Amino acid sequence: MIEKPEELFLAALTRLGHADGFFLWKPAARDRFRALVRDATRQDPEWTARFLSWLRTATPMRYVALVGAAAFAHERLAAGQPGMSRQVVDSVLRRADDPGLFLAYWRCAHGRALPKPVKRGISDAVTRLYDERALLAHDTGHADLSVPRSLLTVRTFRHSHEAEPTPAPYRFGDVIELVHPRARDPRQADLYRHALDRRRRSRPEIPASLPLVGRHRRFLDGGLLPVAGDDLGLTWQRASGVLRRPLGADDWERLIPSMSLGDLVRCLTHFDAAGISFEAAMAVASRLADPAAIRAAGLLPLRLAAARKALTHQRWAPLLERAAAHGLATLPRIPGRTLIVFDDTVDDAAVLGLTLAQCCDTADIVTAEGKPFSVVPGESPLHGLHRWRSGDLPGVPLPFEPAVRNAFAGHDRVVIADGYREKLDDLDVPAPVYLWTLNGEPAAPSRDRLVLAGMTDAAYPAIPWAEAAAQGIWPF
Repeated sequence: MIEKPEELFLAALTRLGHADGFFLWKPAARDRFRALVRDATRQDPEWTARFLSWLRTATPMRYVALVGAAAFAHERLAAGQPGMSRQVVDSVLRRADDPGLFLAYWRCAHGRALPKPVKRGISDAVTRLYDERALLAHDTGHADLSVPRSLLTVRTFRHSHEAEPTPAPYRFGDVIELVHPRARDPRQADLYRHALDRRRRSRPEIPASLPLVGRHRRFLDGGLLPVAGDDLGLTWQRASGVLRRPLGADDWERLIPSMSLGDLVRCLTHFDAAGISFEAAMAVASRLADPAAIRAAGLLPLRLAAARKALTHQRWAPLLERAAAHGLATLPRIPGRTLIVFDDTVDDAAVLGLTLAQCCDTADIVTAEGKPFSVVPGESPLHGLHRWRSGDLPGVPLPFEPAVRNAFAGHDRVVIADGYREKLDDLDVPAPVYLWTLNGEPAAPSRDRLVLAGMTDAAYPAIPWAEAAAQGIWPF
């Protein structure tokens, strides 16, 4: 029997791979998460406050953290204990569109009344987050949520009737009008007035104190993109809409110097399709070859494997393979000896298993047939996938239970990565078992049998986090 805070923590771990996909969870899972937040809030509000802040900043579960903060504040207010709610709400609002998204969710879930602690928490975040670049990038009225495509595909067709509607976030002007934030300086006061005006007029007068907004308007009207170093907060995703035409080689070459490394990886196929120059391609390659830059950008094997799979020109493939090895140094270590089995037919399962093997002090990999597969210390998981595919493997998934039972002796845990398995069958092994699945529905978590849905790079710390939590040690 595990305590409510630990159950809440493990419930979040099991869905790290779903990122912002809270609205696609099963209704019972959504209700259970909110109930666990309320229970933990009553039992230990300080712990719950730290947990929610950690959930927002250290995991990809942005929307889930906002839902949790709303449940925390609602529980505290219902108990006549308004303290801490303001701070918790402020702590989970980290991006400029978070206040509008949180406000929309609050009014959808808890009614139009806006209690003072909630209002002040949103107001604090607005003062901290709203500036000219935030206005350009995030004042769209659209929920920019990160949800794995595989989850969207499966749940849209199988469980669309169970999905919870995600309210459209409030625009900057609406948030300002509702929470009355205090401007930190005259320039932000002008920004507030501009955000209020732009709701009513398609081309409001731009205050002289907001030159960035004015310059962006001129670029939009003139059909131009900024040159390198002229940062207007214009993302590559919006550039085509600004120009009202597909991006060509010259456009990409203007954007590349200001693009993040993650965006460069995502856009490699676009660069090839547009035919960027050799010099521009070499500049991209130079950044992809920098180990420190790869680690700072948080680029990890599954994301790089997806980029390699999408390539139309293989000149980038060796760079992506080496980059996947550079990112391993940022991952937490897994102590002891670990047995790893993964699906022979799913690349994501193989890359996940190979990456986890590099994180282990000692790892043994066996196929579903029970054949051993060597672990090369420091090897790129993408190169390991080449070795795996060159072997004589079965063409269909096999039951993994016999392989686990035969190879288990002396191991501290078992890790199974299976693309299509929906649940974890009982295994007669006296150690924790972790099952990763692409789209399975996690059962109620327990310390020794954990099903983790979704195969993403966010999943790698789950094992050390879960095992530390069993000892009352938290990552926050």
